[in-house]
Amino acid sequence: MKLELFFATYFAALYGNIFARALLIAICADMVFGSLRAIKYRKWNSAVGIDGGIRKVGMAAAVLILTLVDMLLNVNLIGWVDAEVSAALSAAGIVKLGITELFAFLFTLYEATSILKNMLLCGLPIPAGLRDKAAKWLEKMTEETNAPLGG
Repeated sequence: MKLELFFATYFAALYGNIFARALLIAICADMVFGSLRAIKYRKWNSAVGIDGGIRKVGMAAAVLILTLVDMLLNVNLIGWVDAEVSAALSAAGIVKLGITELFAFLFTLYEATSILKNMLLCGLPIPAGLRDKAAKWLEKMTEETNAPLGG
């Protein structure tokens, strides 16, 4: 009975975690846009695909394990954030920031960078101002892109 309660609590913690859900959405979106990029350039690289897949599985596994760590240690970093940020998070229904949320947020940012890179390289419509800023930022922050700065 206790084990069933533990698993129910664990899956409820995962399912109710907006950061873990955002990461899952970002992983799926990156796979879609990465595949579109490979199709556009007719250049399917299995090594890159396998590397990306391993990285995505690793991120998901880390979130699964860190959720257990948060449950066992009852970690809450909300006290470390600014009062305004804490109020904004609370208004959004986020009252706990554990290790899971921290890493899921960082992993989501990583995936968002990859999504943006793939969107730029696919030539998908992005507002000109955002396109220019994103291309400059990606050019500075990654070595994988030489995205056009013009719209």
